[in-house]
Amino acid sequence: MNKNNQIIGLDNAKICFYLPTPPILSADWSHTAPSAIQNLIQVNGNHWRKILTIMAKIAVTDTNWKGYRDELLLKQDESILIDSHQLNPKACVHIVCGQLSAQNLNLTPDLFTPISPTANYVSKHASQAIYLCPYLDYRQFPNLQIDLLRGALNLPPLS
Repeated sequence: MNKNNQIIGLDNAKICFYLPTPPILSADWSHTAPSAIQNLIQVNGNHWRKILTIMAKIAVTDTNWKGYRDELLLKQDESILIDSHQLNPKACVHIVCGQLSAQNLNLTPDLFTPISPTANYVSKHASQAIYLCPYLDYRQFPNLQIDLLRGALNLPPLS
């Protein structure tokens, strides 16, 4: 993790996820290590396993999210920006997770519209590839909402 700007993963990744709080990482942890995701989950527990699983379900270009999760951030095209107050200018797609992340980025709901009549909590910016989503937790962001977001990203549904 780059400690200066709280980014986990490649700073030039295509998709950037914005989260309010960081995982616990050892000083020598690196997203490029072959076991980085497994180590992150081992240290941080089920909560971060769920976060990374939902990230994988959103970003995978096919439907094999399990295999994708295990290599997430390693050689995939995603990054996580923690407690950010500005969007990553290098990312093409911004997935803002939770109200606190949206507030930190000064994103007001009036600039966003729901991506679908059934996507109660997922909305897209009027002119940019910025998506407001619930925090990455199954209770707040179930598979139905994930599939709706995948559709907005022109990805096939997982189910």
